[in-house]
Amino acid sequence: MAFRALGYVFVAVCIAQADQVPRIPVPAGRFGIGRVGYDWIDASRKTPRELMVYFWYPTPDKSAKGSYWAGARQMDSNPETRAPMAREFGDKWPSMVSGAIFSHAAKGVPAAKSSRLFPVVIFSHGLGSTGFNYTCLIEDLVSRGYVVAAIEHTYVAKAVWFPDGRVVARDKERAEDLIEEGAADVRFVLDRLGRVNRDGKRFLLAGRVDLTQVAAMGHSAGAEFAARACQLDGRFKACVDLDGGMVPVSALPIAPDGAKLKQPLLFLEAYHDPEKGMGATHAQVLEYLKKKDEQLRGLPSGSYAVVLKSPDIAHPSFSDVPLLFAGQNGYPELNRVLHNLDLIETFTREFLGKYLKHEKAPLLDGSQQLAEATVEPLPSAGGDYDRE
Repeated sequence: MAFRALGYVFVAVCIAQADQVPRIPVPAGRFGIGRVGYDWIDASRKTPRELMVYFWYPTPDKSAKGSYWAGARQMDSNPETRAPMAREFGDKWPSMVSGAIFSHAAKGVPAAKSSRLFPVVIFSHGLGSTGFNYTCLIEDLVSRGYVVAAIEHTYVAKAVWFPDGRVVARDKERAEDLIEEGAADVRFVLDRLGRVNRDGKRFLLAGRVDLTQVAAMGHSAGAEFAARACQLDGRFKACVDLDGGMVPVSALPIAPDGAKLKQPLLFLEAYHDPEKGMGATHAQVLEYLKKKDEQLRGLPSGSYAVVLKSPDIAHPSFSDVPLLFAGQNGYPELNRVLHNLDLIETFTREFLGKYLKHEKAPLLDGSQQLAEATVEPLPSAGGDYDRE
């Protein structure tokens, strides 16, 4: 099985200033952003599993800012992680450590007052990445009234900082049963949320989240964590798979239990030209596309397959990656980068809004159309929507 690994973990660049310090965009929604991290241990597993879970949540203050990557200073002071981070980020790493590169997430501030509880999105990052690598996407959702619980998947993430000072780097050997372990992480976070939601001493957002309106979402390998969690757990009302197809195996997880999704899925992907191989042989690509069609046609009613075909959109476009290197290292120019990110955020918002907030979804339901997006309501009788 092969995931399209990002290969980079870094901050978004949206405005290139004279000093070349990257800046991420101010979220467009009406809320400001808060963030708080929790060190949670799942003792129910054969080997207890410790995770950092960062909750990004709506606040009343849109002028706030905070660290881009929680724990960057601690990672920089650790000889085992400083060198790999410096290699990964180059001259951006010192700016991340110093705070010159920042998010719009204020640490631990009070949540915004609202007459409605906030729906929840549990987010899983890609292989060798981090939840902080999706700051633009997460902040966009939070600014529009969602709580996003971003899991740092231990041993899968590039590095995870824990409050006691430990920094745990990615460990390929310990990241066994990758999809099953990741899905268990997602379900554990929902379990723990159910326990702490009434305890204001243990959980800053106690009583503010709507646990009847929860979605699982992920990118790349994280998309498969989310999809597998939804296969196993009907508490999730919706699932978002961001470019998670596993060429040459399948589009969605396949397990011995034969479990299928119980809730609507948004299968949102960049167009990948099958004639260019997609990282596999021609025969393998054809077999993958056949399996993908079969899986998507078997999804619950209300699901959608959306293929984005805008110029230069690619697997990394779902993260902050191209924003850092806009116009460099083979990445597209900034205007195209921002356009592609806007497309991704728009379809993600529409789908989550439809199922967690009961809002209209004109792009998904066909009352509006975009030339750069192919939208296929599922289940469908056909199977050639991504082979143009």
